[in-house]
Amino acid sequence: MKKKFAHLIIARSIKINYILNLLRVLSAALVGIFTLPYLTRVLGAENLGRVEYVYTIINYFILFSALGIPMYGIREVSKSRGNPRELFKVVAELYLLLLITTVISYAVLFGILMSLDVFGGYKSLLILMSSMVILSNMGAEWYFQGIENQLYITVRYVAVRLVIFFLFFLLIKVPEDYTVYAVLLVILNFGANILTFVLISRKISKADIRFADLDIQRHFRPVLTIFVATLAVNIYLQLDIFLIGFIAGDEYVGYYMIANKLIRHIISFITIIGAVLLPRLSYLYSHDRVLYEFYLAKSFNVIMLFAIPFSIYFFIFSDTIVMLMAGPAFSSSVLTMQILSPLCIVVCLAYFMGFLILYPQNREKVYTKATVIAAMTSISVNYFAIQTYFQNGAAVVAVAAEVLAILIMYHYCLRNSLFP
Repeated sequence: MKKKFAHLIIARSIKINYILNLLRVLSAALVGIFTLPYLTRVLGAENLGRVEYVYTIINYFILFSALGIPMYGIREVSKSRGNPRELFKVVAELYLLLLITTVISYAVLFGILMSLDVFGGYKSLLILMSSMVILSNMGAEWYFQGIENQLYITVRYVAVRLVIFFLFFLLIKVPEDYTVYAVLLVILNFGANILTFVLISRKISKADIRFADLDIQRHFRPVLTIFVATLAVNIYLQLDIFLIGFIAGDEYVGYYMIANKLIRHIISFITIIGAVLLPRLSYLYSHDRVLYEFYLAKSFNVIMLFAIPFSIYFFIFSDTIVMLMAGPAFSSSVLTMQILSPLCIVVCLAYFMGFLILYPQNREKVYTKATVIAAMTSISVNYFAIQTYFQNGAAVVAVAAEVLAILIMYHYCLRNSLFP
């Protein structure tokens, strides 16, 4: 009876967190869907591509400064949430790590901007959008996800998106307003993180955590392991955009962005169940293997229920989608979307095996190995593919790299009987 009651409580908690995650993803998707037709027609492919190119560069500095903590933090917070003092000790240690890596990231970024001329025409935009580095590390969504209390970040997330939605239409009127668009993107993604930082800082202070109590060294090894995997994933998620801009130009980044962004919005929607279950699965793997396998199997069924139809939808209706969302000027995005359409399935499979099977079992090294191999393949092939086929070459490589990572993880999971 007690076990059944616990099961009902877990199920209720998962449903609530699923709904809150769904609200966040839907708000992001709806803002993107309803503003994209306006932005593509006002700013054009070149200016949109310019901002996206700089956004990609800054994302690498965000990635280096985050050091794998967003994923690692969820697991560690989930493990220690029963002990408030230990919980906020972990949070304080991870914040200290983030402070150190943020300072290093800014030093490298401004060192490059001041001493080299590799980003000559983008310097002012890079400086403007570099605020994302510090703002992103203030947010600590991993804390709220780890304690499975997502109401605060959901309210914050939806409120900011609602405000920025109207500002897009009020402030962006001509192609030259791409700098305004860049500022609004920064606020859209990270503006509210300052409030979160203040809130968590107060909680750490109340827990009476002293600097002398902190031991950041204990986090180095697991954080770096996860960081390598995260870096590898981001290489084949964002290197394609960087290389398209570097080799082909901002216009082709714009064509690629339309297809890629729409598909990624849907992938975010599909993988909500995984984001909700990750902290719970990390806990259940150590405490209740039966429930762990139950929720693992259920999550796979839900993910595939949406992933397969959406892949087919993007392939068949790509022309209609692009014309509706971006207009005839972006007709080059149609084939790109068809090539990228299998990502709905392959990315979701990679997410399932990497984050819902391997990660809760502390087997992240396997995920790291798979993503590093896929990333190296992407790097070695992308340059030549983009030179010949522009954004469509990058699209083919993106799908192939994900499939390679899946095959490596599938082989390991099958060999070690990790599937439910």
